[in-house]
Amino acid sequence: MKYFILMLLPAYLSAHPHMFIDTEMEVRLRDDILNGIEITWHFDPMFTAAITTDFDSNGDGRFSVGETAEVFSNAFSNLETSDYFTFVNIDGQTYSPAQIEEFSVFMEEGALVYRFFCPFNIRITNGVFRVAIYDSTYYCDILYCEGSPITINGPGSETAQFEIEQNNDITISYGGSISVSREGSSYSGTAYPQQLVVYLNSD
Repeated sequence: MKYFILMLLPAYLSAHPHMFIDTEMEVRLRDDILNGIEITWHFDPMFTAAITTDFDSNGDGRFSVGETAEVFSNAFSNLETSDYFTFVNIDGQTYSPAQIEEFSVFMEEGALVYRFFCPFNIRITNGVFRVAIYDSTYYCDILYCEGSPITINGPGSETAQFEIEQNNDITISYGGSISVSREGSSYSGTAYPQQLVVYLNSD
């Protein structure tokens, strides 16, 4: 079966959202170069069940090299057409990953997890850049994990600071009924993505 990353049941296709992803990110710097971003996605129970049922062939709760390749091919790689939901803004220019490296899939505390690296190698010309991860169709409701979802590593990270904010310049309009909801969230038909803002040399 070929998944659109988060295809569940056809009966729910008119409802938005019906997939929930909690995100962590490790930003890797090389002085004033954004080397890349390692992204970790934690999935909800329904998508977890769908992927483990179809791709964990021996039911051991682990994904072998072959099973991981199947997940990548059938339930991740098609996200290339959606820029892997990842958008980096530097000095007014928006970049998305041209390719993905180091893809892995595993279980953590009963939830399915994807982890992958987005190489960029872009110079940060004005000392600040922004990273937004969102689905423009709002099929997926994507938020940062609670706690400490962001780490910044590499040369130049020592003086970097960051904040997470709502990007009110990007409006995601969606329709249809709400079949499921994230605890504590309300759904008005309009959503705005969260974005990470990183400031270099902020000492």
